Amino acid sequence: MICSLLLTKIMIILGVISCPLLLLLMFAWFLRLAIIEIKNKITKYKLWHNTPCPNCVYFVDYQELKCAVNPCQALTKNAHNCRDFEPIVGARVYDYRIENSLRN
Repeated sequence: MICSLLLTKIMIILGVISCPLLLLLMFAWFLRLAIIEIKNKITKYKLWHNTPCPNCVYFVDYQELKCAVNPCQALTKNAHNCRDFEPIVGARVYDYRIENSLRN
């Protein structure tokens, strides 16, 4: 009887101590996943706006095929030197090739 009461008290104490720790660990894990996801979104956003692809006629926003002409170069650093870039009529026209030639 005394042994079972002692065991019950020990289990209650362990539960009281471990429950907040588990909640804290779960919150930290969730926060870490959220920060990783936000970093990925920011990287994707920067990549999207630093390439001429969204203003190109051949660009299609499909997951499987981003560009009909150069699918491997779409939305990458190599897209700045794309020789097939053709701006969409009415889109903000900016010649990325001129900027890259000035850098070199």
